[in-house]
Amino acid sequence: MSRASSTLPASVLRPPSSGLVLPGERPADQVAFETAMVDFFVDAADLLGVPKSVAAIYGIVFASPAPLSFAEIEARLDISKGSVSQGLRVLKEVGALKEVSTAADRAELFTPDLEMRKLAARFLENRLEKQFAAGNARLTAMGKGVPGRNGDGEILRARLRKLQSWHNKARALLPIAKTFLKLTSG
Repeated sequence: MSRASSTLPASVLRPPSSGLVLPGERPADQVAFETAMVDFFVDAADLLGVPKSVAAIYGIVFASPAPLSFAEIEARLDISKGSVSQGLRVLKEVGALKEVSTAADRAELFTPDLEMRKLAARFLENRLEKQFAAGNARLTAMGKGVPGRNGDGEILRARLRKLQSWHNKARALLPIAKTFLKLTSG
């Protein structure tokens, strides 16, 4: 039995789904924990349409008690240097990672921002608002191209109106969600 399997429950030590964590010279229990954390974030990100590499970067930084440099992140994950660079940029833009530095080391070091309210608010602003705007334009364009053969046009227009109603109701929840996030910050 390895050291890793003796410290983490079997439910956590399922076979890795992402296969993105490189073992390097770190202890087996640390690698097992990092793998479980990366897999957790990769699985969650899949639901939100976030790229695996971005989720893996957040997971590896989240699993580290000390801030990680670009080089450390690259050495721990089986993703390209370009994916690490792009992923770090995305994670900084949405506020998921903070840059920190020490007097001894001026290299950029990254640590997770653990305030869920800020992450959710930035996600709402950066992702959902853009998606709703694009969706509105697509629905409008679809409305102009509804085919009308054999009386089917009215059925399809009614369905499109229903879809637009769902879209508008979902979009109306954004300001409420943002207000809720502001109220919970105190």
